Amino acid sequence: MLPPRPLRVEVIDTESDRSTRRRASQARRSGSPRPEKAVIFVSNVHSNRRPHPAPTLVVSLCALSIACSRGGESPREPAPAAPEASALREPSAPPTGSYEDFSPEELIRVFGLREHDVPVRELPRWAPPERVVVVVPEEWDRREARMALLQDVAPGVELIPVRDRSDAVDRGVLADAQVVLGLGCAASTVSAIGPEVHWVQSGSVGVEGCFLSGRPPGETNRILREREIIFTSIRDMTKRAIAQHSLTIMLSLIGGMDIHDERQENHVWGRTQTDVVKDRNLDMEFQDQTLLVVGLGSIGTEVGRLAHALGMRVIATRNTSRSGPAFVDYVGLPDEVYELAGQADVVFASVPNTPDTQQMFDARFFDAMKESAYFVSIVRLPVVNWEDLKDALRSGAIAGFGTDDLPQDDFELWDMPRVIMTPHVSDYSNRYRDNQFLLYRENLRRYVAGDQMLNVVDLQRGY
Repeated sequence: MLPPRPLRVEVIDTESDRSTRRRASQARRSGSPRPEKAVIFVSNVHSNRRPHPAPTLVVSLCALSIACSRGGESPREPAPAAPEASALREPSAPPTGSYEDFSPEELIRVFGLREHDVPVRELPRWAPPERVVVVVPEEWDRREARMALLQDVAPGVELIPVRDRSDAVDRGVLADAQVVLGLGCAASTVSAIGPEVHWVQSGSVGVEGCFLSGRPPGETNRILREREIIFTSIRDMTKRAIAQHSLTIMLSLIGGMDIHDERQENHVWGRTQTDVVKDRNLDMEFQDQTLLVVGLGSIGTEVGRLAHALGMRVIATRNTSRSGPAFVDYVGLPDEVYELAGQADVVFASVPNTPDTQQMFDARFFDAMKESAYFVSIVRLPVVNWEDLKDALRSGAIAGFGTDDLPQDDFELWDMPRVIMTPHVSDYSNRYRDNQFLLYRENLRRYVAGDQMLNVVDLQRGY
């Protein structure tokens, strides 16, 4: 083993050299090998106030000692780089506390929201709204506070709270509204809204109803385009909750929590030599695992970020390009998915439900996976071939399956070993409704002012 190289130490004032601090932070996130120079950041060096360098130095030196302790290790082989430079914002851990006072710029940055190219005032049929119907589900007792939050950005606009679509239809309030906040993109919504509605803000992430619903299928999409209705989703506002829930399922499979839960129920200790859990696919350490994210959108990116923070190698596919954040070792296109599946110890499926993705996860895909690999999915039901998945589990072609959605009446799948399921609740965090109404407020502010909207659904592309 080669002796560690000499380490030069430089002290930098954080107030006067922020660019150096940013470069050091980027290098730390990208997993660069041991540096030849260590930089210690000290605040208030030039301040007229009495400086307090000691705590800063202690923290910095602790971090320095950790970084240096890896000096004798062999660096990991560099993964193949994506051919294109990343076009995505580098995701980061969210701030704590309330988000209610965020500026529009902070909201976009923290949640990674997409701003439409064209101001809404330049789109056909736009006019400042007079009546806005707002769905306030599950928390009717908070409707006055929710309306006050919205009224702040829409002075003079009549806001009408309703419990759900049926309540709105029964009261006839959709007939002359121009905006509806909180209804899903579905044939039932299109049939319920009046002729003046120009913008519908969905209360969910999934918008496949914009494209697949109606009679015949796709009729809803035709009507939306014909009437020039703008549809927006809450994409990105729930991505962290969904990603954390998905990671919990993933780690439960890796740790065999389903096996241990069954043993607990049967009062089996399982620690002795004859009773030990005999599954060779359990408890592989994170640094020895590769995660394949199929669909590097907002949720897939956040799952990748969390997995990378645990030490996993992350690879991915995207539909449109090879760009991705720095923690993703390789970003492939859809035609590479089978080759990449063969490298993965865990596959995380997060593609939207479109005509191109239906039945995407089938026998061919499961055959491409390792027998020791786990398949974790948050996709809509039509994207998975469920009979092929059950065959793969029965035959041992894959090690297990975790999901937040599966066919509710397929009890054969429910009862199969190494299957962990939750009932489509991954977005239900403590911040769910608050985050939802933050986006409602910001998009309502933009619509009233005629500005660029956030999270506009592309009615041509399918998401």
